[in-house]
Amino acid sequence: MHLELLDPCHDPEPPGWEDFRQAEGLTAVWAYDVIAASSEGSWARPLLAVFRDGPRVAGVVGAVCVGLRLPNSTRQPRPRREPILLDVRLPAHSNGPTWHFAEDVTPETRALLLRRFERAAREHLGWGLAGALYRMVTGPCLPLVARRGAFVRESPGSMVMPLRWSSVDGWLGSLTKGRRQELRRQGRRISEAAGVVVDQGTARPDLDPSEMAELNRTHTARLAARLDPRADLPAAYFAALLRREDVNVISYRSGERLLAFAIVYEHPDAPVYGPWAALRPEEGGLKGLYFDSYVRIVRSAVETGRKQLLCGRGMADVKRSLGFDYVPMALVAVPRWAMG
Repeated sequence: MHLELLDPCHDPEPPGWEDFRQAEGLTAVWAYDVIAASSEGSWARPLLAVFRDGPRVAGVVGAVCVGLRLPNSTRQPRPRREPILLDVRLPAHSNGPTWHFAEDVTPETRALLLRRFERAAREHLGWGLAGALYRMVTGPCLPLVARRGAFVRESPGSMVMPLRWSSVDGWLGSLTKGRRQELRRQGRRISEAAGVVVDQGTARPDLDPSEMAELNRTHTARLAARLDPRADLPAAYFAALLRREDVNVISYRSGERLLAFAIVYEHPDAPVYGPWAALRPEEGGLKGLYFDSYVRIVRSAVETGRKQLLCGRGMADVKRSLGFDYVPMALVAVPRWAMG
């Protein structure tokens, strides 16, 4: 099977990438132009792998290269000039590993192909590559990357909600009385708030990607984990999403000011709640918008017959109170000497 390494900032989209993405039900997070846009002005650079069985794309891997940097630096990593970490994840993806193979590729072959990816990345990045870090590894995928010499530890898991209801009222009825009453009370408060406008839909040219990027930057800075640094999502990333018909955006505005937004990566069976950002009440924001976004997203999902809703990591107790189940995940750190 042939392996090709790609830098979407410089390399054109390879033949078959989009066909594979659509055939395998991968969301807009995997769109080649979206991945390329995520790195504009970033200190993390994407590195993608494509496996071909003849002309057919049989698997893909998404990762970013991260170099040592000073806090708040936007300097790009410099392979062969400084230590580099191969961080195997994609921007705004938090529901599982960022590799995907066609169904007919066996687990044994997948493990071998991931080792080939590591060897190719080690050769491409040179002596400065310190190792690979596999994030968001779910239980069935752990044997593919765990090995002697690797460090494995539990990491925050993601959340999934099976959609068993035909209406949002059915979902609300499954929650505790206190949570149900609070969601309805918050919904009324938002609908009655003077000057607050809520819009929802795909292909949203009415939104300013720069405003979204800045709101997302300040929001995520409050939540950043020291051991899980993430590059800011640039305006180019939001601009790429706002053009798409498979990306649903909920926005909350007061006059000309964006109070909050939620992004949903649409999928025929399992939409994904992606980035959320909001102003705090003391910054001019409005309390309860986060929970209101769930009501709107669940309503859209159940009314269109989706099977489940994915919701990323963090705030597990809050999400459990909304009906989500916890999906355990692990982090696997592979030092350079154990790669390949």
